[in-house]
Amino acid sequence: MANIAYVHTEGEFAMYVTIGDKHYAFQKVELDVLEMGIENTFAKFDKVTLRQLVTHKKYVDLASEAQERFGWLLDKPAGTALMAMKYNGDPFYKLFLNNYGDLCYSRFIVKGKEEHIQKNGVYNIVVDNELVFSGVSARPFKERLNQHIGNVSAKGCYKDGTATHCHVNARLTELFTKRNVQVYVCPIEDKKEMNQLKNAIIRRFEPTWNLRVVHAKSSALPY
Repeated sequence: MANIAYVHTEGEFAMYVTIGDKHYAFQKVELDVLEMGIENTFAKFDKVTLRQLVTHKKYVDLASEAQERFGWLLDKPAGTALMAMKYNGDPFYKLFLNNYGDLCYSRFIVKGKEEHIQKNGVYNIVVDNELVFSGVSARPFKERLNQHIGNVSAKGCYKDGTATHCHVNARLTELFTKRNVQVYVCPIEDKKEMNQLKNAIIRRFEPTWNLRVVHAKSSALPY
């Protein structure tokens, strides 16, 4: 048996997830969108030059073409170099980015009771009462959601960055002004239990934003 129920009591919203004989309570946290329409985030990456970047194992297969075609950019910051390629209409820059590394993002934070957002555990994203993403946070929810998913970093856009942050942020950005987006958190201390719950949710409910489900079904993204 597996199901999801939403409950509103005493001014608070909660999601209850039942899997087998286990019941988990997820508390709703408030989403506060601070900025929309953030583009070309990858261009802000300036920690290494393009020449240095192509020596790393994730990019070494791009070294020859980069050196042959973009010698004039090799000693520029990597983000500046890739932005120049994009500006000139050359898709080569995309090979340095993850599949979601050149989308439109937003900056947002979650707010709520400290007893909820300062804990680790499993979080669910719900759009119009449909569970679309489930993830684990081995650090406080406030940190993971505010500093990472809610604030995509320049380095996160690259092949060795965190595609999940880019993916989820871009999806949310598309929907913030159109749909009812909610985030629920379930504090859990044990890392093994966190992963077991997240994996069980994904297996039973198949949230469409989870990368493993998207890849397994070979679903094309709408952007």
